[in-house]
Amino acid sequence: MPICPTVNLKNAPSYKLATMFTGILKSYIPLPNVYNVQNPVQLIRDLSDIPFVPGLKLASLDISDMYTNIPTEDVTNIISNLCEAHNLDKTLTKDMSTFTRLIITQNYFWLKGNTYVQKKGLAMGAPTSSIFSEIYLQYMGNTLIYDVLQKTRIEGYFRYVDDILIVYNVNLTNINEIHNRFNSISPDLNFTLELEQDDGLNFLDLTIKKMTTKMIFDIHRKPITSDNIILNNSCHLSEQKLVAIRYFINRINMYDIGHADNQKKQRS
Repeated sequence: MPICPTVNLKNAPSYKLATMFTGILKSYIPLPNVYNVQNPVQLIRDLSDIPFVPGLKLASLDISDMYTNIPTEDVTNIISNLCEAHNLDKTLTKDMSTFTRLIITQNYFWLKGNTYVQKKGLAMGAPTSSIFSEIYLQYMGNTLIYDVLQKTRIEGYFRYVDDILIVYNVNLTNINEIHNRFNSISPDLNFTLELEQDDGLNFLDLTIKKMTTKMIFDIHRKPITSDNIILNNSCHLSEQKLVAIRYFINRINMYDIGHADNQKKQRS
């Protein structure tokens, strides 16, 4: 069965370097986050700013096994190009490329007396895998994906890690063409497509529903959701017992569940 091994790299030679390098990358080559969604609260606000017109549709793309399919050689080249774009000196640029290659190649793990090497992609569990993949995806988003968005006249494009929400007008845009274009961006990445059902779509922990003239939002719960939390009489710390309750309370207080036009009035 194909699996994505998650490796604990705390004992790996490059672990401390990887932990430190994450901060260095964020400091020297800050990412623009043009199409990124920080949380569902921001997504609700951004969707509310899209004019609601007849023919508006929702679709989502998901990157299959993202970390293990990120082209690592491209990541190294992109980091080098970003260093030059930010006018970093040649010595620092060379060091950044060297550290990147060193950390990426530390992708081996030991299991039951055997040593395995991951042949491609980023290791799941490495401190730098998230920022390496984000650097790659944002670079693609501001180059090749940007061209796709312009040519296909997409109304809204939002990404949260490996989940992408697309808002488009069915009278102007062919969503299957978009899907094919995304899958042609890189031979290593595979995007799966999910279309709206009954004028609605689940994205993150939101249910986005299209009404006649507006969108409304609700909290999405998967069919396997049990809503079980740590029992009060368990031996866990009080902070651990309260974290779920605080999360549920904060979510209902922060999520502007309701009509999109009401949200615009509140912000104005």
